[in-house]
Amino acid sequence: MFALTDCRTDPQILYSLGRLGYETIPMPPADYLQSGVASHTDMLIFIGFGKLFCHEKYYVANRELIDRIASLLGVELALSDEIVGADYPRDVLFNACLLGKRLICNKSTVSKLILDAAEGLGYEIINVNQGYTKCSVAVVSENAVITSDKSIGNACSSFGIDVLSICEGHISLPPYDYGFIGGASGFYDDKVYFCGSLDRHPDGDRIKEFCEKHGKATISLCDGVLQDVGTLFLFK
Repeated sequence: MFALTDCRTDPQILYSLGRLGYETIPMPPADYLQSGVASHTDMLIFIGFGKLFCHEKYYVANRELIDRIASLLGVELALSDEIVGADYPRDVLFNACLLGKRLICNKSTVSKLILDAAEGLGYEIINVNQGYTKCSVAVVSENAVITSDKSIGNACSSFGIDVLSICEGHISLPPYDYGFIGGASGFYDDKVYFCGSLDRHPDGDRIKEFCEKHGKATISLCDGVLQDVGTLFLFK
């Protein structure tokens, strides 16, 4: 099993993932993103539709790594030459969330390659105001998410998705005021993993109960407050 994560992820989180059987693959920073999120997987790549999407600049700088990830996943590469940069919305080309046969994204900011692929395959598009979509959504199942973003929560609810709305903040992401629950989590099989202790979050008990309701166990990977590491991408 493998876990893609920020190269600066807390060593205790990496240790816990290792003990759970995951080989961690650190994602190096992109020089065109702001330093706080430059190594965040959910800002660097998107995996779906049998492809790994990333920017050609990132691929050129990290060819061996991206080729290895694509090979492990058994997917093709889709390289974007769209304008990318440190400021919104040029930094969120790959920040979208797959939920079964649905794609949650801001249609005006997500990469055209991703949007075209989703629409071409008949995926439902859940259009939201939030461009940092993947950061903001903790996936529990194909029909259940956790978010503090009201626009995402309302949009998902309108598609019949069960939504747990939580409070903003209480998630660390230096140098910003706070991070987001999607960036502080990852899911695989029957477990949802959190980069920190749910006991340190005001909605921790509600998060545990919501996951259990949907047949998922919760795993806290380290002590202390939740940390936004740019989402844990977990796969076998």
